Amino acid sequence: MPEPGADAAAAAAEPGPGLPERGHRPAGRTVSHQPLSPERRGHVRSASQGTQLPGPSILKDPERAGTAARRGHARAFSHGQIGMDGLDDVQRASSRTEFTLPPGHVSRERSGRGATGRQRHGSRADSLFRGHSRQASRSESVYTLRQTQQSSSIFDYLCFWKKKVAEEARLRVIVPNHTVPPDTPAKQHPNAGFLDNYVRTTKYTLLSFLPKNLFEQFHRFANLYFLFIVLLNWVPEISAFGKEVAMLPLVFVMGVTAIKDLFEDRRRYLSDRRVNTSTCRVYDRDSGHYVQRLWREVRVGDMVHLSCDELIPADLLLLHCSDSQDVCYIDTCNLDGETNLKQRRVVRGLEGKHETFHASKFFGTVECNPPTTKLYRFFGSVIHQSSQERVPVTSENLVLREGVLKNTDYVEGIVVYAGHETKALLNNGGPRYKRSKLERQMNMEVIYCVIILLLLCFTGATGSGLWLAGFADTVPFFPYSYNSLNPPLEGFITFWTFVIILQVMIPVSLYVTLEIIKLMQVYHIHNDLELYDGTTNKRTECRALNITEELGQVQYLFSDKTGTLTENKMVFRQCTIGGIDYSHDAVMEGSGKFEKPSFVLNRRLQDELNQMDIQLSVVNHTGELLFTPHAQRVRDFFLLMACCNTVVVAKHPHKDKLSSSGTTLLDDSADESSHQVSVPATTPEDSVLEDAGDAPDFVRTPKKWRRKLAIGKADWLTLPLSLPRKQSRSNTPTPRELRPIFEAESPDEMALVEAAYKYNVKLLRRTATHMVVSLPAEGLVEFEILHVLPFDSDRKRMSVILRHVPTSQIVVYTKGADSSMLPVVRTTSDYQSQEILYRTQQQLNVSSRRGLRVLVLAKKCLTEEEYQHWLTAHREAEALLHSRESKLQQSYAAMEDRMELLGCTGIEDRLQDGVPETLSALRSAGIVVWVLTGDKQETAINIAYSCRLFSQDMEVIKINARSKNAAERTVTFYLDQLNSEGAESAAGGGGGGGSWKRRPATPASLWSADTASTAERSGKKALVVDGKTLTYFLDARSQLQVPFLRLTGYCSAVLCCRTTPLQKAYIVRIVKNQLGALTMAVGDGANDVSMIQTADVGVGISGQEGTQAVMASDFALARFRYLQRLLLVHGHWCYDRLARMVLYFLYKNATFVFVIFWYQLYCGFSGAVMVDQIYLSLFNLMFTSLPPFAMGIYDQDCPAELLMAQPHLYNQGRLSQVYRPHSFWVNMADALYQSVIIFFFAVHAYHDSSVDIWEFGTTVVVICLVTMLAHASIEIKSWTWIHAASIVLSLVSFFVFALVYNAVCWAFPSLAGSSWVMQMAMSTPTMYLVATLAAVAACLPRLVTRSLQQTLRPSAVVRASLRRRRAEESHQMAELRSAPWSSSTSLSSVSVVRTSEYSGAAERLEQNGMPTVA
Repeated sequence: MPEPGADAAAAAAEPGPGLPERGHRPAGRTVSHQPLSPERRGHVRSASQGTQLPGPSILKDPERAGTAARRGHARAFSHGQIGMDGLDDVQRASSRTEFTLPPGHVSRERSGRGATGRQRHGSRADSLFRGHSRQASRSESVYTLRQTQQSSSIFDYLCFWKKKVAEEARLRVIVPNHTVPPDTPAKQHPNAGFLDNYVRTTKYTLLSFLPKNLFEQFHRFANLYFLFIVLLNWVPEISAFGKEVAMLPLVFVMGVTAIKDLFEDRRRYLSDRRVNTSTCRVYDRDSGHYVQRLWREVRVGDMVHLSCDELIPADLLLLHCSDSQDVCYIDTCNLDGETNLKQRRVVRGLEGKHETFHASKFFGTVECNPPTTKLYRFFGSVIHQSSQERVPVTSENLVLREGVLKNTDYVEGIVVYAGHETKALLNNGGPRYKRSKLERQMNMEVIYCVIILLLLCFTGATGSGLWLAGFADTVPFFPYSYNSLNPPLEGFITFWTFVIILQVMIPVSLYVTLEIIKLMQVYHIHNDLELYDGTTNKRTECRALNITEELGQVQYLFSDKTGTLTENKMVFRQCTIGGIDYSHDAVMEGSGKFEKPSFVLNRRLQDELNQMDIQLSVVNHTGELLFTPHAQRVRDFFLLMACCNTVVVAKHPHKDKLSSSGTTLLDDSADESSHQVSVPATTPEDSVLEDAGDAPDFVRTPKKWRRKLAIGKADWLTLPLSLPRKQSRSNTPTPRELRPIFEAESPDEMALVEAAYKYNVKLLRRTATHMVVSLPAEGLVEFEILHVLPFDSDRKRMSVILRHVPTSQIVVYTKGADSSMLPVVRTTSDYQSQEILYRTQQQLNVSSRRGLRVLVLAKKCLTEEEYQHWLTAHREAEALLHSRESKLQQSYAAMEDRMELLGCTGIEDRLQDGVPETLSALRSAGIVVWVLTGDKQETAINIAYSCRLFSQDMEVIKINARSKNAAERTVTFYLDQLNSEGAESAAGGGGGGGSWKRRPATPASLWSADTASTAERSGKKALVVDGKTLTYFLDARSQLQVPFLRLTGYCSAVLCCRTTPLQKAYIVRIVKNQLGALTMAVGDGANDVSMIQTADVGVGISGQEGTQAVMASDFALARFRYLQRLLLVHGHWCYDRLARMVLYFLYKNATFVFVIFWYQLYCGFSGAVMVDQIYLSLFNLMFTSLPPFAMGIYDQDCPAELLMAQPHLYNQGRLSQVYRPHSFWVNMADALYQSVIIFFFAVHAYHDSSVDIWEFGTTVVVICLVTMLAHASIEIKSWTWIHAASIVLSLVSFFVFALVYNAVCWAFPSLAGSSWVMQMAMSTPTMYLVATLAAVAACLPRLVTRSLQQTLRPSAVVRASLRRRRAEESHQMAELRSAPWSSSTSLSSVSVVRTSEYSGAAERLEQNGMPTVA
């Protein structure tokens, strides 16, 4: 039976069956207490695993209900858990998927008929503020599963003039559409107020694009700044440019952004069109059967028919199911990321109507709650028209849009929520936004630019006032007298004039450039064939578009083990039964994409199972048969493997009796496939196994023997005298046998069930209450499932309580981790039992050292009285509102006690290809790698060695403390020992450890930028910590965080075992906050979401545990090995490119501003500008915009092959060596120097000449352009045609524009001063000479500095590139010397050398099926 999981848990937290939401009064019902406000209502922890809170009893006790409502959600700390103070975004909830919720997240419930009655097909009201791609609905649902209602803010009360939206009725009433008369007007239709199924996730329409986009863009401070500049220019006393010209920068920036937004919105539109044009089958009243319709045509109240594996088009209430138990299963992986199937049931009152149900005969009315973001919150009722019976419905009866129907031939349901009212669309939060480290540093530099701008404006205003105050009578060139001037007022006005003319100092266009560059970087990462996995047909997906450069700055890497480093494809390798070990060899089955690991049956164990019937002996005249003790253990061992799980079973692929167009299929295959294989719920006395005759391997249990059978007490089992045919002992299915289809929640369960099946212990059927298992020597055996005690991270156990149907014997089967199972095993003084326990413990240690995942299996037999006594106490615990979780844990512990040990299993989880090489490369790159796993210590250490996290020459430090004092003593001991070793090495010339030791033990000093020496010094040490010890280290009250982090600073690898999801997240948080390091978290499962969201960069692996980690991540990879290229190549490139691009952008803006400012020395600080206003507005926006793009997208300081071969080159980004805090001021000093050269070279070139101000200004602009392009040429690392084109096009486009502009500007009176200026300037050699000399003089210091730096102190990247170049040259010369020199061979020998570096790439392209170019 599949684990109910979060859906049942959340459903149980809702009002009981038939009850309205607390505080709401449906028609015809009264409650005796006052409703509770949402603000006072806290979260009562919901019943988990299919249990429900009592319904009416809550309402009968107002005081109890009020107390429960005021209580918040509290979760006691247990083993492996820590105080989560400060970890606001990591919360624990009942569902496996609810590890994290964003701070301040609120429930977006639809609140009104006014909202639903808005313009049809309109987008949601809040879509204006939310970007979206269709995949975003899948990526954000994990963060919105549990939310609270948003209270009214003071802003809502202040804006009293706003129209209040009428609240929708707390219970919406839905009438089946086929019952509404066809002549009913559309506005009077009972379901007219609800949205249809048309989905529009675009932000804009043709009419709303302009106003909405402008409204969004003016929310940005940079655009508001430019708007402020434009408005200033409209003031006559302040204006410096023409009003139209002043708008050019703003129009350009916003125009580029609008085009980008339009492009993104078009992608959303195409995605919406694909969804809306999908088809489904809807009941048509006129034709009397189901017809094919588009999703967008589905309405609330429609009857929809779904087949197995069909995507659900809307939220449906389940009315009919092909299953005889009226149960279907839903895969909600697209919604919450969970891979376990959710069980859904037909509405009560409609069960069992498999032959009589027809859509046209359903006349009931549905009352349910309004739409909400909470996936598993649904309550209401169905009112049957015939009997007027009100039947309660819950989330157990609701199937959600974007889910997939599984393990069921077909279902039929009525649409209750459609389109944007479905839970999938309400949970569409759009793409996330993170601010990178480089961007935060850049924002600080922009603040410095603002300060510089204010200083320049203040200097200019002061100079203007002082210059005017220096005249006694009249002011030269002023048309009015001095007496009419007010120097302070003129200085104030001049201040704002300088703000206008020096506006370029604020690099507003830098943000647009940065967005476009990052978008192109993401495009190249996504299309890198080296990151494409042909097996899964998946590429690397970049979900966060604005943190690409952080891939090159990772300092700490936190990785999960299972599914991340390993394949998460489990192979059964070892089992120990009764102290006897049975090992299995691994093999590969299938080929190509269908290849999967398997195992070879153990011959000894196979013979024991096949000889079971020979071991039977008759003990008395009644004919009862007995197993030997060891055979009994073997039987129970494999029965436990087959039954103690949440596996869903189907005997054949499901097919529907309707085609996709709604027509009935009449062929035999369709008729046969529509039969359901589930076992009906039968009583123990009258159960009949219908298919027993169809399977040659099984026999029936004769009815006359059923009352005589009894499962033996502890060791013995009675069996019927009827023995199976010989075929039952065959481990190979006969051709007539149909192999069941298993759908498991986890690969571990699948491996155990498959292993039991191969040993002929076959789980054939499973329902919510019964299961059928085929056992050797017994045939088909039916069990009643009394209770399932689910697995949780605290108990680390799972149990199932079964009743043998023929004998009514009750047995508890339990499996779990050895640390939790061995303490509950019954210990006796019997030598044989002690020997079995000892050998099992030995085998557990051996398996752990082999890296196997171990489980301990045990059982316990119960009498009917014992079970009923436990059941009574368990139901009382389930009904509690306070301390419910702790009582349930006590109830579980009472059942899982004094167990009989059966044995243990060992499952191998193989490493993914390339994991050892990847981890070795990342550690060589200086990245500190932490592996956080829930496995036991021995298993984790063995995996650490095999994946090269640990090396054989490492000293492994193990800390396993069971108290705070022990943890403190241990960490202090190791710190003292390491500090003394560091002091000795410092005395011997090392110096590294001593200097680190002398740092004060404060959080700020725990991280140093120069960590390379620390890594080299500590490369021989590794740390292993278990989850219990982490509890003490991570607790802020213990004051052990700083010593623990200091200890990890001596280690290049850290392994944390037995960790919980919350511990993973908290480890990442303290490293990020305490050390100030940039962190990356890698995981593949739902338990890794907290860690992924807490880290600076989250990476999800597309593994076997669903898509939740991928949905929560910033980058999604198909395999862990791709992380090496993603970080070492793309990360290195992205950081280096963006860092140099930002510095260049800030430099060129500042240079241009300083040049303009120097002219004020010659015009009395009047705010006059010698540069044409068009050039001034477009210089940085257009004429110098191409080199930053070429530098930021395509520049390479090092080829990919060299970066992969020498991981230490990653230190350049990891240590932020390109963009240091002083880099900005160095660039400002260079800009100041170059501005002086540019301006005064031009001044002296035209000294005492008749050139006018505009020709002088044009020459200055040309000098600035040539100088900045020369500066870019120095900064570019790899010259390609793209870089050359950006330089040439920038220069050519300026001259072409200037010539055209100066030729036509005479037609505009405000621009007539520049008429024919460029033509005049180009006709004289002065402009060319001064531009060349000034550019050389301005760039010479930078060129000399770069040359000296690369010669005397070259960076690691430069040294590696030089070594590679010399090696290639020497190799080429050797090839030329070795080959006989002739005209026929010289070219061929050179060609061999030239093409060698590309041969590997060509081979990779051919392997991926891509054409290669000769």
